[in-house]
Order: sequence, then C-alpha cells, then structure tokens
Amino acid sequence: MARLQEAEQALQAIRSGEVDAIIVDGLGGDRVFTIEGADHIYRVFVEQMNEGAAVLSSDHILLHCNGRFASMLGTAMEQVIGASMLSLVRPGDHARLGALLRRAALKPCRGEIDLQSHEGARMPVRLSLNPLEQGETQAICLIASDLSEVKNAEQDLRDSSQQLRNLAARLVKIREEERTRIAREIHDELGQSLTAVKMDLAWLSGRLPPGNEQMRTRIFTTMRLADDLIKAVRRISTDLRPGILDLGLAAAVEWQARDFQLRTGIPCQLQLPPQELVVAPNIATALFRIFQETLTNITRHANATSVEVCMETQGEGMVLRIHDNGQGFDDTNPALSKSLGLLGMRERAVMLGGQVNVSSTPGQGTSVTAWIPLGPAGDCPVLPGIMANVSGV
Repeated sequence: MARLQEAEQALQAIRSGEVDAIIVDGLGGDRVFTIEGADHIYRVFVEQMNEGAAVLSSDHILLHCNGRFASMLGTAMEQVIGASMLSLVRPGDHARLGALLRRAALKPCRGEIDLQSHEGARMPVRLSLNPLEQGETQAICLIASDLSEVKNAEQDLRDSSQQLRNLAARLVKIREEERTRIAREIHDELGQSLTAVKMDLAWLSGRLPPGNEQMRTRIFTTMRLADDLIKAVRRISTDLRPGILDLGLAAAVEWQARDFQLRTGIPCQLQLPPQELVVAPNIATALFRIFQETLTNITRHANATSVEVCMETQGEGMVLRIHDNGQGFDDTNPALSKSLGLLGMRERAVMLGGQVNVSSTPGQGTSVTAWIPLGPAGDCPVLPGIMANVSGV
C-alpha cells in the first residue's frame, strides 16, 4: 500500500513538472531518468519565437520575457526583467500604452506602439495582449511583433505615391497652362481672322454690280459660314478655358450653371458667397473643373429635374456642394472606384490638399462635396459687392 502511494506521488510529481529526474532500482543497478517539466517544450518554443514575448504583473512590471523581446530593446533579459513596461516606451506613448494595459486586464486586445531602448532607439511594434489568471495571480501576456519593415515599406509607398501625385499635379498645371495658351490663340488669331474675312465679304457684297445675284448669294452663304466658324471658335476657346474665370470663381460657377440650364432645361439653384473671394488660380481651376465634371455626369446619367449648388468658405477652405434629385446609384459599388471622372475629381482636390466626397442612394439623388484649403494662412482677400446670393439662374 505504501509503495502504491509512493508511485502515485511520483506520477503526480512527474505530471506537474516538480521533479527533474527519477532513480529506478533495477537488476542492473540504479538508473537515472531525466524528466523534463510539462511546460519545457513551451519554454523552448517561446525562446525560439521571432516575436517578442513577455509576462507583466498586475502593476505592469516585467516578470519574464524571451530573448527576442530583450533584443528589441537592445539589451539583455536581466536588465529588462523587473522593469516597468511604461519605462520601455517613449513618454508620449505612456497614455496609449496605459489604456492598452487596462483593457488587456479585462479582455484580449491589440495595438501599435514604439518600444524605446536605453540608447533612445525606437522600434515600432504591434502588441497582442491577453489577461492571464492562475489561481489568485493576475498577469498580462503580451506578444510584440516588429513592424519596422512594414513601416519602412509603408513610408516608401507614401513617398512613391507623393512623388506620383506631385508629377500628376505638375502635369495638370502644364495642361491647364497649355489650355489657356491655346484658348487665347484660337480666340485672338482665328477669331480675328474670321471676323476680318466676314468684313471683307460684306465689303465685296456692297460693291457687286446689279444683277449679279448668283455671286451675291454665294457671298451671303460664305458670310453665314464665317458666323458659324466664329461661334465654333468661341465655343472651343471657352471649353478649353472659360475667360470668365479671370473675373472670379463665383462668376465662373454662375456662368457655367446658367449655360447648363440653357442646354439641358434643368433648373439650377445657386447659393454663392455675397462677396467674391480672390482664390488662387489653381484652386479656382480645380473647383471649376470639378463643377463641370459633376454637371456632365448629371446630364449623362442622373435623369434629374433639379440641381442645387452651394459654394461657401468653411474653416480655412472652400466648399462646393452639388446635389441633384436624380435616380442616384449605389455608392458602395466597387466599380465606381474605376470611374475616371470620379478619380479625376478626387485627384484634383487631393493634389491641393483637399478631398471630394460622393454620396448617393438609388432613387434619392446624388451629392458631390469638394473641399480645398485656401492656403496655409487660410485667408483670401475679399472684394465687396461682386456677387450676391443667386437663386434660380
């Protein structure tokens, strides 16, 4: 009976990892068998991990960590164990880490933070924290994954995106400048030449001898053709760059809304600033092009019967809102992200530090909101009395 109890006690000790070896008395003499604790394999696994691992007490003192966690801090485990977790991050992250640790005492959570070594080097990590309870002991287990490569890749991607955006902004600027140059040349050169042709035709018509009706009819036909060409020149020149933009953004928006209403028959209600803001040319051009593209989309797709336009300053930026009561669409449709029109509008705003939001619901119309900052100071000169609120262009 006593031997049975001894065997049971030995078995229990082996299972719990309380003994490191047992001695067995056999025919060949005593033999020693080493016994690895039940958690030995887990200890080896934790030490071999590529992630840092640590156990914190309820008051956030490091009770244990693996070698990887210590190497993240650029020091030895002996110098890390016993330290406060708060001392291992920069002071500016104390509040964020404290919130994570308080949450981790109740339930698993995750968060990103920068570890800081004694030399001041920083390492961005993603922490996975879990509460640990064994009897009356409460602790927190954490796994720290190195994000240095991820952050570097993200920064490289941001730098590359910014370079592409700068290039796109430069190309847009060059294109608008070229549009302006071509528009002026078309208007000045072709327009003046066609006007001179028309005047010469009128001069010839007045000097034809009586009875030469065939020649007179041919001259009148050519004069009408010259009139049509002059109108085409004006239209092309205006499409390239409306000269009215030189009078201000509000005036250009009002002109475009009136033209839209005349062409489509869709009433356009305007609410514009009571005083014209002198906006930088690139900002005025961007907002005007966004407005044009939105009206084009309404004409092609919306089946709307009314359009509302509001332009105002908001904070340090200019806001342009366009809402139609058309058929709308599902704005969660992934295909919209490939729409060149929407992409173009958004890029124009982003290149100037702004944004364009499009919201729509089937059967309830569509709203387009563009916001672009006016500049670092957020101030623009005000010219009183140029524009008043307009309703029903």
